[in-house]
Amino acid sequence: MTRNLVVRTNPFYTPLRAAMNTLFDDAVSPLARDWATVWGVGSRLPISVYGDAEGYTFVAIVPGIKPDELNIEIEGNTVKISGETIAPAMSADEKVRSLRSEIAYGQFSRAFELPEEIDADKIEANVENGVLTLRVPKAESVKPRTIKVQAK
Repeated sequence: MTRNLVVRTNPFYTPLRAAMNTLFDDAVSPLARDWATVWGVGSRLPISVYGDAEGYTFVAIVPGIKPDELNIEIEGNTVKISGETIAPAMSADEKVRSLRSEIAYGQFSRAFELPEEIDADKIEANVENGVLTLRVPKAESVKPRTIKVQAK
């Protein structure tokens, strides 16, 4: 015996259903959306941010990018790093086809709002062996101070 199932849909719940499906998909595979941008659909800049009493250090993997091809912008306490990686051209021969392509390419842009004021005049950036190191010092007004107590 077969049963026919009738499902009624209400247009009011359609956006909620889509949001719940997205939430479920992200819970099952939280990195899927991030990795989709890495492997072939644009580019993403992998980055780590470290903080200490003196400031913040950004470390980003930028293989094949020259220092003058990176853009670093500071606005208030927001640091933005952007640039573009070019897709490698392996061959102009029509008989050659790509079997697998995992090299990320395209424009990338990452922005980070820092919790404290920064000293934009003292920022240092260095690219060595495909690794960008960006040192962003905190403003003097927010750095911790030690006050020595004197006895009389």
